[in-house]
Amino acid sequence: MLYLTGIKLTTEVYHLEEHGVTNNPSTVAPGPYATNGGYHRREPDKMAVLSETYGASIFFRRWAAWMIDFILIVFGYGGLVYFTAKKVSEAETPNMGLVVMLFLIGSFCYYLLLEGLTGYTLGKFVLRIQVVNGEGRPPGIVKSLIRTLIQLVDTNPLFFLGLPAGLCVLVTPRKQRIGDMAASTYVVKVRDLGKSGRKKTGIFAGAIILMTIISIVFAVSLISTLITQIVKPEVFTSKDSQFAVTAPWNWSRDNMINEEADISIKNELTERYLIVLSEPKSDFDSSMTLQEYKGIIEEHLVSGITDSELGNASDLVVNGYPAIEFTLKGEVDGTPIMYNVTTIETPSHYHQVLAWTYASRYSRAQQELRKIRDSFREMNML
Repeated sequence: MLYLTGIKLTTEVYHLEEHGVTNNPSTVAPGPYATNGGYHRREPDKMAVLSETYGASIFFRRWAAWMIDFILIVFGYGGLVYFTAKKVSEAETPNMGLVVMLFLIGSFCYYLLLEGLTGYTLGKFVLRIQVVNGEGRPPGIVKSLIRTLIQLVDTNPLFFLGLPAGLCVLVTPRKQRIGDMAASTYVVKVRDLGKSGRKKTGIFAGAIILMTIISIVFAVSLISTLITQIVKPEVFTSKDSQFAVTAPWNWSRDNMINEEADISIKNELTERYLIVLSEPKSDFDSSMTLQEYKGIIEEHLVSGITDSELGNASDLVVNGYPAIEFTLKGEVDGTPIMYNVTTIETPSHYHQVLAWTYASRYSRAQQELRKIRDSFREMNML
């Protein structure tokens, strides 16, 4: 399109040829209108022209990149937020309203900042595609803000399953979704950008790898937690079938932990262990008390470890039975171990519920160990 400025067209007919200007801008000879900027033609964006050369393959790359981002954000970042909130609140279930709010804010900033400043997300970097402006550079915060705001609707799986974005990329000449058209951005293949589009790729690749590893760790933790809450826990009964404890699905029986124990279970992945030893009251003097039994067990355990540190004992009730709990820290074969010991009195038996793990992991393990301990009961109570 040709624009003429500084010329007033009234009743006279203005002939381009008379002023050395032709209808073909590429053949315009230098003249007063050319040198003074009297006319110009708006060239299409370089990236717009490039985008028109792409086929359906760019759609599949974008879809695969979106899937990678979705999985890492939901399970990786979502897991990070969930476990952080749980740790801060020191509760079994954190404030889910706070978790959702932090998740949404973080997810929004993920796209806004990464795409705005680098043109990449984790998924786009893996699939070697990049968000760019018309000149092939990262779009900047303003354009990225427009894209991200519209992305809340056109790629949101909760709204139309992301179909608006997919259909737009498939049918528009420049393979743009609604957010791209509104922000004048394009998603192109990195190989088509030349060297200018690959600057600092090594640094960004390192950051991507680190973030991916962190995301995978939290994803595994989150999935494990969800499975633990969904899958039915397992009941482990004593050898004489008189007593039982209930543990999550990822615990298993292992009689080699202590061959004398009535119940021996472990979580091999997290290296947490729990045994139950039951002794008939008839084996003791009739005047024996739970406090005295606890003292015997405590003395026996202390004698078997080095550098022992006894924690304070506390009275509690386990499924209606009187019990005493105490902790014991020490070294076994040079390895620091933390024990949680509970002695329980039932009408016919005294019981030891002995749970342990590495001392450095006890703070994270104690809630689960105590929950298993609290499930101890006589089988006739099932």
